Amino acid sequence: MEPSAKITPDLAAEVDAAASASLLDVVVELAGGAGEASDMAAAKAAFARVADPVAEVISATGGHVLGGAWINHTLRARVPAHAVSEVAGADGVSAVDVPHALEAD
Repeated sequence: MEPSAKITPDLAAEVDAAASASLLDVVVELAGGAGEASDMAAAKAAFARVADPVAEVISATGGHVLGGAWINHTLRARVPAHAVSEVAGADGVSAVDVPHALEAD
């Protein structure tokens, strides 16, 4: 899949509006999920196998990982606007979006 296809329209608009070196808050959705593992330890290990190389790409672009959630296979990161496409193209990345607030039903 083309990296640009993994970038949500909301994030694409932020990238277009930002200066190239501006740091953007993003949520990186990773392939796989906790439901594919037999127990919690296996789920955390599966997450680390996918997340660690993506975190390295984020760091190499001048960004940094703010946190990760093994339960839903996401990383929260701050990435330079010019590097969003590179992060989206990393192996194991299924989507890159802006953070969204959770709302009660």
